[in-house]
Amino acid sequence: MTKIQNGVKRTRMQNESSSTRLFESDFCEWFTHVHHNTPFFLFGPVFIGCLTYASLVYKFSTLQIALLAFSGCLIWSLFEYFMHRVLFHYEPTSNWGKRILYLFHGIHHDFPNETDRLVMPSITSLAIASFIFAVHYLLLGPAGIPMFAGFLAGYLYYEFVHYSVHNSKKKIGWTEAQRKAHLKHHFQDATNRFGVTSPLWDYIFGTYKEKV
Repeated sequence: MTKIQNGVKRTRMQNESSSTRLFESDFCEWFTHVHHNTPFFLFGPVFIGCLTYASLVYKFSTLQIALLAFSGCLIWSLFEYFMHRVLFHYEPTSNWGKRILYLFHGIHHDFPNETDRLVMPSITSLAIASFIFAVHYLLLGPAGIPMFAGFLAGYLYYEFVHYSVHNSKKKIGWTEAQRKAHLKHHFQDATNRFGVTSPLWDYIFGTYKEKV
């Protein structure tokens, strides 16, 4: 029986890799399937461009760029945590809200190992990235450019870890601990372990715990 629980449509709890069609339109359906390497081709050049621009045009030192980029990585990790916990696991009351949330995240809980639905559609990710860049630049001016690069680095690392968690057959050091934690989020308790790349914010906000 299908139900909405913690903002996620529950129809399956097994480790499925097959999927379901979301749209009648072939055109719309095509946009829901994205190769897992797409973010790296899309945002990798942007990351390099931001660092280069900050260095050559605004003359930031290597240390300044490193510190700002590291700050951006931390901002990403916090953004990742709250986006997953607050937005993706929000419990909408309207059918429209339930539909949107299922498209964003519920389908991933139903089909966690479907490789071409692990990343966000490119149009959506570009829109969000543009907004985040604008916020960085409006608040910090030129310093927001290398910080945004760090934010992108955090996002790309997230995509790497998330793909490894669901599809890599090799145990890769740090990602193995996160794999176990993330799979517990999927198959044991969806109200805990929201951090994919790091348990830091789960520890801070008390969401890294076993289901009682």
